[in-house]
Amino acid sequence: MLAESDLRGVVGACVTPVTEACEIDLQRLKSHMEFMLEGGCSFVSEFGTTGEGASFSTRQKVEALRALAEAGMDMKRHIPGVVASALDEAAGMLSAIAEVGARAALVIPPYYYAPSSRGAVADFYEAMIERADSPDIEIVLYNFPHFSGVTFDVPQVEVMLERFGKRIVGIKDSTGSFSEGLKLIEAFPQLSIFTGDDRILPDMVAAGGAGMIGGMTNPYPADTVQLYTGPVTDALRARAKARIEAVDGYGGTVVLKALVSELRNDDAFRRTLPPLSPASAAVMERVHAAAVEQPVAS
Repeated sequence: MLAESDLRGVVGACVTPVTEACEIDLQRLKSHMEFMLEGGCSFVSEFGTTGEGASFSTRQKVEALRALAEAGMDMKRHIPGVVASALDEAAGMLSAIAEVGARAALVIPPYYYAPSSRGAVADFYEAMIERADSPDIEIVLYNFPHFSGVTFDVPQVEVMLERFGKRIVGIKDSTGSFSEGLKLIEAFPQLSIFTGDDRILPDMVAAGGAGMIGGMTNPYPADTVQLYTGPVTDALRARAKARIEAVDGYGGTVVLKALVSELRNDDAFRRTLPPLSPASAAVMERVHAAAVEQPVAS
């Protein structure tokens, strides 16, 4: 990671509050982003995996981005997600991210039809950029093969850099593997390499990583930031491990939304878009029993 780059720290992968009409709840979204930024996050990232980005239309997401900008949010502290397999949808999102002046775009590869080659992955990104009229926006590659089926390993990233050069500024590695993250850090010192996993965040940073883009920032921003800045105690590591394993084990995003609902004392945060269903009281009892204490507002 380049020493002069600002693209580092903890990036809050924000859940997306929704209304009863299945629209984005802009007031709650803005409020929750401000909570994470005030809790020490360097940036926030909306409409990624944690933000149910694949469930909202580009229209909904673009309208929300413009509304956040108009409401006075500093969009240079936003790294919105582009989660779309349709070329036109991805291009429309990229264009809007540039339009509002966001810091960068976090772009996942197309995730339905499997690319035929490493070059085909780059072809999608190239076509997206061209269709968006080549906006002046930097890109963070989203490495989440569990959902996309595409792995941004060293050879694939080399293809992307050869094609796009300095437009590629970072990678979010959501594999949860320290060894794979370390390969990216060592191969690409010019890029900001983020993990998505609290458990390996301190080790990634010590090895030269840029920080984390992750969902545990929603209920626990201060603890996640401490994993980045230190001091990192055994107790903090154990707490982070218990939390992420409980959240992932009992539903992921829906559990995070329920934890935020408890934190904010606002049942509206529990709402999800179909096909996701809100976490039940019984599920949340099991989550808390698995050493995830009730979040406390700071």
